Amino acid sequence: MTCARIRLASGLALALLGACGPKSPPQPAPAGVAPLVRGSTVAVREFPIAADAITSYRGARDAFGLIIAEEIARELRERGHEARAIRADAPTSAPIVVVGRITMLDGGSRGLRYWVGFSAGAAKLGVVGEVVRDDGQRVGTFTDERWSSFGKFGGASQDLLEKCARTLGKDIAEMVDTGEYRRLGRPAVP
Repeated sequence: MTCARIRLASGLALALLGACGPKSPPQPAPAGVAPLVRGSTVAVREFPIAADAITSYRGARDAFGLIIAEEIARELRERGHEARAIRADAPTSAPIVVVGRITMLDGGSRGLRYWVGFSAGAAKLGVVGEVVRDDGQRVGTFTDERWSSFGKFGGASQDLLEKCARTLGKDIAEMVDTGEYRRLGRPAVP
């Protein structure tokens, strides 16, 4: 009888893992190569949360947009550009400006991350944005999304979302630096 129970429990566990298995985020498709911004000063505006954003996170939300902007600016400085993060409503005279908005803010489920794993309950953060010149000419558009599902005892959603924000900042800085902008199937114009 014990062997039958073990087989039944094992079968149920495998079925549950198969149903809640890993779900990969959409893969980026090339969006074309735009002119590089080498030698220009770059201002990176804070990314506000879009009015129509997909959200399921009850914690403090205000910091994520500035974290993304600061990470983009930091990464661009490491790549040899003059860059600074600014508040969404701050004036700027920079010849190149990165603007965007948060389109997805999902804290996920700590319980699913802890008990199931395999990206179940992942925290997700998505953005859409563009890089524009001071004359209004668009240099490039982008969308990006990051998932994070690993942390001690399932990880705190706030920590995982901050990790996603920093990773998004690095991704976007690379796009600005290389001129190779990516889209993930969502509208690429903020």
